[in-house]
Amino acid sequence: MGAKVFQKYRYDIALESGAGAHLVAWVTGLMVFFMTLAFAVNIGLASVTAKWVSGLSGSITVELRAPAPDKDGDKDNSAARKTLDDKIAALVALGGKHADIVSARALEDAEVRKLIEPWLGSAMPADLPLPVLIDMKIKPEADIAALTKDIRKIAPAATIDTHDDTLKDVSTLVNTARIFVFMLSGVIMLLAVVAISGIVRAKLAIHHPEVETLHMIGAHDEYIARQFRHYTLKGTLKGAIVGVAAMLGTLYAIGRTTRSIDSAILPDIALAPHEWAMLVAAPVVIGTMIAHFTAQKTVLGALRRMD
Repeated sequence: MGAKVFQKYRYDIALESGAGAHLVAWVTGLMVFFMTLAFAVNIGLASVTAKWVSGLSGSITVELRAPAPDKDGDKDNSAARKTLDDKIAALVALGGKHADIVSARALEDAEVRKLIEPWLGSAMPADLPLPVLIDMKIKPEADIAALTKDIRKIAPAATIDTHDDTLKDVSTLVNTARIFVFMLSGVIMLLAVVAISGIVRAKLAIHHPEVETLHMIGAHDEYIARQFRHYTLKGTLKGAIVGVAAMLGTLYAIGRTTRSIDSAILPDIALAPHEWAMLVAAPVVIGTMIAHFTAQKTVLGALRRMD
C-alpha cells in the first residue's frame, strides 16, 4: 500500500488540546467576517457611486411649474396650459438643434410620479399638479452658462438643475464613508494581530516544559516555530472559511430583504464576477498572511529570549 499523499501533521507539542485550542479559529473567523463586510461595503459604495454619477453627469434637468388644476370654463387656466405646452415643445425642439445638446425629452407623468413617490408616498392624489421635467443629455464639452441662457430665453421662470451640487455631495459622502471603512478594516487587522500574538504567547507559556525539552534534545528554533505556524495556519484557514461563509450568508439575507422593499431610494447593487471573487479570496488571503507572520514573529522572538 502506497504512502498517503496527505498525512496528518504530527505535533511534538500538544497545541491542539487544552484551553484555548480553537481561539485562533474564532479570532480569525471574526476578523475575516468583518473584513469581508468592509470589502463588500467598499465595493457596494463604489458601484452605487458609479451608477449615480453616470446617471447624473452629462445631463441637466429643466423643471417647469405646472398650472393649477383646470376648472370648468376657466379660460385663464387653459391659456396657461397652452403656454406651458408651447414651452415644452420649444425646449424639446431645442435639443434637436442646439450644438451642446445631444437629446431632450419631456418625462411622462408616470415617470415624474415614480421620482417623487419615495417622498410623498404611493397614495398621492390623482389630481396632484406635477411639475414638467425635461431631461437634456449634453455633450461633455458643453458650455453650461451659454446653454442656460438659451433655455431662459424660452422659459425664464424654469428651474435648471445641472446636478453639480448633487454630484459633489454624493462624492464627499461616499469618500468619507470609504475612508471610515478602510480605517475600520485597519483597526480590525491590528486587533487580530494583537489577539493572535497573545494566543501564541499563551500557548508558549502553557507548553513551556515541552518547548524546553525539545531544546534540550537539540531541536532548532525554526523546528519549534514551524509547529506553532502550522497550528496557527490550520486554525486560521478554518476560521477564514467559516467567516467568509457567514458573511456571504449575511449578504444574501440583506440582498433578499432590500429586494423585497419597493423603494426608489434604495439603489440596486450588483457585483461583477471578479468583484465576488475578490470579496471571497482577499479576506482569506490577508487573514492567513496576518496569522502566519504574526505567529512566526511571536514564536521566534519568544524562543530567542528563552535561549
